[in-house]
Amino acid sequence: MNKVLKVLIALLVLAGIGYGVYTILPEYPHNFVKGLVQPMTDVRAKDLIHGIQNLQNKDLGGVAYKDILEKNTGSCCWVYELRETDPAAEYVVFYGRGASINLKDYAEYSGLLNTSAMVKVEFRVAGKNVEIIPYVDGVKMLIDDKKHGEENKAIRKEIFYQLYNGMKEG
Repeated sequence: MNKVLKVLIALLVLAGIGYGVYTILPEYPHNFVKGLVQPMTDVRAKDLIHGIQNLQNKDLGGVAYKDILEKNTGSCCWVYELRETDPAAEYVVFYGRGASINLKDYAEYSGLLNTSAMVKVEFRVAGKNVEIIPYVDGVKMLIDDKKHGEENKAIRKEIFYQLYNGMKEG
């Protein structure tokens, strides 16, 4: 009985340490672990993530977002989120590392050549409406005003094109 109690206490201590380390991890490793565990434990998360991954991008001839985002990025993960700040929507967020993206022609969107960039793409799902918001190295590639609607579409199209086909030169 004494050995069983010691083993049980050791397991509880290890679980506590593991949970403590998990909660203090920075955003990316935290989400990477969450992306591995979440689809196994949350059916809604699994279904919505798979639905978004299989959603097709019309600008690239119907290629699925999973193929677009994972082709030229590494350490990829997909995470499901509910946000208190936006209770009317659910979010699926993609994280990937190592992408090379040339945005030098887009001055309003940081206008940089990004190599080994961290890519984050938020899919805001509200009913049947899906809004897609890309981030490159932590910079939101969406200008929230009514003047930049077409430019927002163009930068999003360019980012997905380069993630799928590789960075354009120049």
